[in-house]
Amino acid sequence: MLKEERQRLILEKLNTDKKINFVELGKFLDVSYDSIRRDIIELEDKGFLKKVHGGAVANSYLSVLGTKKNGASSEELGILSKKAQKFIENRQTIIMDGGTTNFFMAEQLAKTLELTIVTNSAPLAMALNEHPRIDVILLGGTYFKRYQITLGSEVSRQLEHINADYYFMGVNGVHHEKGLSIRHYEESLIKQKMMQAAKKTVCCIIEEKINVQEAHRVCNFQQLDLMITNLKPTDPALKDFQKQGVEII
Repeated sequence: MLKEERQRLILEKLNTDKKINFVELGKFLDVSYDSIRRDIIELEDKGFLKKVHGGAVANSYLSVLGTKKNGASSEELGILSKKAQKFIENRQTIIMDGGTTNFFMAEQLAKTLELTIVTNSAPLAMALNEHPRIDVILLGGTYFKRYQITLGSEVSRQLEHINADYYFMGVNGVHHEKGLSIRHYEESLIKQKMMQAAKKTVCCIIEEKINVQEAHRVCNFQQLDLMITNLKPTDPALKDFQKQGVEII
């Protein structure tokens, strides 16, 4: 079966089932798990869907959040959010970029917190509408529809006027030698600017992104101040990271 035909069938099944699973797709199309994963990544980059843990949903933050209660990623996101909130205190200024993890964390912030959140994600800014004590600075620039974020020189310029306490960075992969990486070049540059605008940089990452390397590196792993995962810090999967001098919780 040609790749184009396979991807067309994947999108048809997604349209019918609303959420698709890598293992089930492999059986349905009689191809390997890795082939399905590559197809899903390519379709995500084209803006047709959103990759989540073990599968994919339609390319909408609302769709992702609508599946979290029953999806395999709900428990992981809950653990990440609970760990991350221990570092968030009243009157802090926090940068949060786009991505499902940051979106979920923003929703889970206590309604009593008094914060300023700086973001280039329109959906994340909207998620904070129900938080009366959180001020939102939405960075303006060129709107990248595929990922629902703003990018470009205007975003970089605005970040030069920000002095944040924390930057919560979303990435597609983290590797102890190759560093933190994503799939879009210009977004990697904005993330570097966000790092410069914050006292400390935190990466909240689920297990499937550990030891993954994508096309564009944001920074070395050692440049992080803290990595938060859904695993225990002593988990064997984190063995190589534990030697790098970065706090892991």
